[in-house]
Amino acid sequence: MKILKIQLVLIMLFTFMYVNSQDLHLSQFDASPIIINPSYTGMYNESDFRITNQYRSQWNAITRKSFLSSILTYDMPIREKWGAGAYIINDNSAGLLNSFSFVLSGAHDITVGNQEKHKMSVGLQFGIIYKSFNFDNFLYDNQYSEGMFDSFLPSGEVFEIYSRLLPEANIGVSYRNIDNSIDFNPYIGFSVIHALNPKDNLTNMEESRLPTKFVLNGGTKYFISDKIILDPKFLAMMQSNNYEFIMGLESSFELSGIDLNLIGGASYRYDDAVITTLGIFYNNVIYRVSYDFNVSELRRFTNYKGGLEFSIVFLKLTRTNQRIYY
Repeated sequence: MKILKIQLVLIMLFTFMYVNSQDLHLSQFDASPIIINPSYTGMYNESDFRITNQYRSQWNAITRKSFLSSILTYDMPIREKWGAGAYIINDNSAGLLNSFSFVLSGAHDITVGNQEKHKMSVGLQFGIIYKSFNFDNFLYDNQYSEGMFDSFLPSGEVFEIYSRLLPEANIGVSYRNIDNSIDFNPYIGFSVIHALNPKDNLTNMEESRLPTKFVLNGGTKYFISDKIILDPKFLAMMQSNNYEFIMGLESSFELSGIDLNLIGGASYRYDDAVITTLGIFYNNVIYRVSYDFNVSELRRFTNYKGGLEFSIVFLKLTRTNQRIYY
C-alpha cells in the first residue's frame, strides 16, 4: 500500500511539473469571485469593500504533507462604474512545488439600458506568478541503498532552473440581473486566465508554457421569500486537455429576530468529488466550511477522503435593506 501511495504522489507531482495541467481548484469557487473572473471586481453597490480569506487542504490520505492553497482577495467599487482590487494566491504541493501569485484587478460597468435591472461588466488583471520547487525534498535513484532511500546520499542530479517568474494577464466579461421586482436573478460570466501563455518549465528537459484557461460560471439567485434564498450554480473550466465541471445548489435562511443567516449546500465535481458546505452570515461576515468526498478511482486509496476548505468573507455593508448578490 505504501508503494502504491508513493507512486500516486510521484504521478501527481511529475504531471504538475512536465505536463500542461490545471491550476488549483476550489470547491467554494464563488467565495473569491475575482480569481475566476476579473469582471467581478467591485461590481456591487451593497458594500464599501469586500475582503476574502480562503484556505484549502487536500490529499492528506495519500501524502505525508498536504497540498495547501491560501488565498487573500480585496476589491471595492469606485464611483459606481468602476471596481478595483487585488489578490494573492499561494499554492504549495506537499512542500515540493510552490506557486505564488500577486495580481492587480480592475473592472468597468458597461451596462446599456435599464441599469436598475441589469449589470454588465468587463475586467482586466495584470500581475506576476512565481513558481519554484525544492529539489532537496525529492528522492533519486542514487539515494537508494540497502533496500531503502537515504536522503543524505548525493543525488548525482544537476539542475539549472529552480524557479521562474511569469507575467500574468486575465480578461473577463459578466452579466447579472439585479431586478428587485422579480424572484429570479440569473448571472453568468466568462473569462480567459493566463492569456499571455508564458513559459513555465522548471527544468531543462523541455520547454513548456502555462496553458491558457477558459472559465464559464453561472447560476441564478432565487428569492423564495425575504428570508430564504436558493442559488443553483455551476463552474466549467478548460485548460489544455484538462476539464473541470462543478454544479450544485446553495441555500440561505435568515433566522427571525437575530442578524444571522444559515447557509448550506451540496455540489458535485464531475468524476471527482461530492462536496458539502455549511456556513453562517453574521454581522457582515460570511463563514463557510466545505469538504470534498472523493468518489473518483482514487477512492480506493483515499477511502473517500478529499479536501477540506474554509472561507471568510467580510463585507462592509452600506445597504442593509437591499438584496445581497454575492
